[in-house]
This record gives sequence, structure tokens and C-alpha cells, in this order.
Amino acid sequence: MKKRNALPRLVLGAILLALPAAADAPRNPPQYAQFLVDTSTITDNFTKLQWERRPMVSDPAAIWSQGNLRCPSLTALFKAPGGLGRLPTLKELLTLLDEEPHNEYEFGAVVPKMIDQLAFAGTPVDLPYWSSTPAGSGMYWALSFKTGLMMALPEATGANVRCVR
Repeated sequence: MKKRNALPRLVLGAILLALPAAADAPRNPPQYAQFLVDTSTITDNFTKLQWERRPMVSDPAAIWSQGNLRCPSLTALFKAPGGLGRLPTLKELLTLLDEEPHNEYEFGAVVPKMIDQLAFAGTPVDLPYWSSTPAGSGMYWALSFKTGLMMALPEATGANVRCVR
């Protein structure tokens, strides 16, 4: 009777266990709570933050102080008790960056986006988004959902605003 060596099977088993899960494997739990297409806010299951799904886009774009004043006025949007919104910190904004960027077709052009296309459908990415995190005298951090880059902007610069609670 011939004895088989178990070592090759052990090595193969260890290699298979060490391989990462497929990138398209569903998250359990998902990052965002269930929502309807017309829902105005969405809750992040991990951070427990409640986000405005459709950000303020104005022409001209909002300077930092306008965004900082706008968010607390959204009591009807954030219906929960103490429903005042606020500008997110840079760290909070970074939690919205999509790990797998995608392209969307808008106004006859392909636009790269680094934000969840279902949870935040139609997010404009032409300008960065304000945070409440100071970046020096008269400057605040902002985040681009087009490139994923952080940038320090003078507070008089126009940018988009997405409020959080």
C-alpha cells in the first residue's frame, strides 16, 4: 500500500484560503441602508451618518460660509429628532469615496465618478465638495468625487455642498 503525502494538499488549501474575495462580492451588511429612488437622505450603516443624497448645486457655486449656513437650515430634510444638518468633516466625506470608480454619461460626455452611483445618483463632480475641516488661515479642505483628491481651498472659492447629520 502506497502512502500519499498530505503536504501538497495542505499547501494548496493554504493558498486558496489566502486569496482575496472577489471584488464583486456583495458587502454584508451593505454600506448604505435601504432607500427608495426618491428618498432625500441615506444612512451609512457603518458610520451611522445620514447623508443628503442630492447636494446643493448653485450657480455661482457656494462659498464655504454659504454651505456652512445652509446645512443647519435643512430640518425638513433630516427628519429625525435634532434634524439639523452640518458640513461634514473631511474624514466623513472620505467615507463616501467609491473604491471602484465608474463612468457616467452626462450631457454628451463620459464623466468619471468616485461615488456610489446608486446611493448618490447624478452627483455633480465638476467642482469639489466643502468640508468643515480647516486647512489653515481662511482655507478649508474639499474633496473631488471626480478624482478622489483632497485640496485646501480659500473659503471664498466656489464649491459644492453635501450636508450630513
